[in-house]
Amino acid sequence: MVNQAEKLPESYFLPYQNDWILDESRYKLWDKSRRIGATYAESYKAVRDRNLIDHKRDYWFSSADESAAFEFAQYCRRWCELFDAVIEVFTERLEDSIEGKSYTYNNYVIRFPNGSRINCMSSNPRRFRSKGGDVCLDEFDWHDSPDEMYSAAEPVTMWGYNISIMTTRSAEGSLFDRTVIEAKKILAGELSPDKDYVLPWSYHYVPITVAVEQGLAEKIYKLGNIDKNAREKFLRECRARARDEDKYNREYMCIPSSAASTLIPYDLYYACQDGECLKAAGDGPKYMGFDIAREKHKTVFWIDELVGDVMVCREIVRMRKTPYGAQQQMAEDLINKHNIVRACGDATGLGDMLVESLQKIFGNYRVEKVKFTAPVKDALASRQLGLMQDRRTRVPDDMEVRESFHSIKKTVTTGGNVRYDTTQSDTEHADEFWASALCKEAAHQPNVRPQIISLTETDADFVEMA
Repeated sequence: MVNQAEKLPESYFLPYQNDWILDESRYKLWDKSRRIGATYAESYKAVRDRNLIDHKRDYWFSSADESAAFEFAQYCRRWCELFDAVIEVFTERLEDSIEGKSYTYNNYVIRFPNGSRINCMSSNPRRFRSKGGDVCLDEFDWHDSPDEMYSAAEPVTMWGYNISIMTTRSAEGSLFDRTVIEAKKILAGELSPDKDYVLPWSYHYVPITVAVEQGLAEKIYKLGNIDKNAREKFLRECRARARDEDKYNREYMCIPSSAASTLIPYDLYYACQDGECLKAAGDGPKYMGFDIAREKHKTVFWIDELVGDVMVCREIVRMRKTPYGAQQQMAEDLINKHNIVRACGDATGLGDMLVESLQKIFGNYRVEKVKFTAPVKDALASRQLGLMQDRRTRVPDDMEVRESFHSIKKTVTTGGNVRYDTTQSDTEHADEFWASALCKEAAHQPNVRPQIISLTETDADFVEMA
């Protein structure tokens, strides 16, 4: 019997998708734009490869979040129907413990008559332990711990299985970026898998411009013929949606962010990252910074402990669309819980009332107002940057925090004024970055009781409480 999948016309997939599907290399990289059908093509290949063999060959798919894993499983189910494959579909609910807290997560499973399984999971390196089979790491640059993920996933393929890595870009110096550089050097003859300690990666490069050249716009607009105007319109819309050049380059053009375009590059964040910092607080003095919002953005409370001369993040609390009464109660609870020495809050606009309420309870010294003017933001951001460059702060292994820090861009206007903008969306405004920066201000010379907030002085060492 000829199944429906075998009847698919050659033009069903776009050329770059066919290139990926037909590539039988053991080691594959896909340097790609967002939303070009890469995961869709991979799902077809995963099902086809399980369906065409008479022996067991498991497959492990991991993406940056569980919703992407579920979407991949749904793609696979569709292909199984077209292949007339008799399958068993079920969800495994598994438990894990992270930082002392128990979590339940889903593994979406498709089992074939030959015993092969397609397993679709979210990002967690531990889930690859004691496994074997083909591996696909989707949106690899955006996993919480890509280096740990690769270290855990690579041995899964040791017994002759394949590993595929596909992602949009994040930053220069990431593991994917370094691996792409190796792959390009192999193609150029500068490295050899036979002589050097490099894997023979098969490298696929598909920025949005290449995808459009090969028919993506016509496929999306359901056009039968090549349409130059449709292609130009599509690319203009992609650029407009990205809102800024750096994000367009990362999301669509396979160009990683460079250190020159951001205040806190990823490699600087990683250098200060500590996956254990949120687990337990010590008995050192603690400080708090908070950035207040009500509707559009989120409120963030950031608590640091001063350990020697290093500011260590101990707790982050995020609140979205939360009434002010609940936000004030949270602030009071955190100040009491951690015996906060001093807290600094954004008193620009919406935060002014909350900060004043806290001052009535805890005093004007223990809770201080900071109004976000251009010079103040420059002082806060510069202090944060300096502490990170000196490795005198520890930040958590948290993608939301990492992106918040990385989103800050420093520009100088033609009038010589310094501006700090964020590349995040309209609902994100680098809230974690500014809450952290306010926390650093709270710890700045805490024994001095200033009459005004000292934000324009040169940075000085942190001084422990006597």
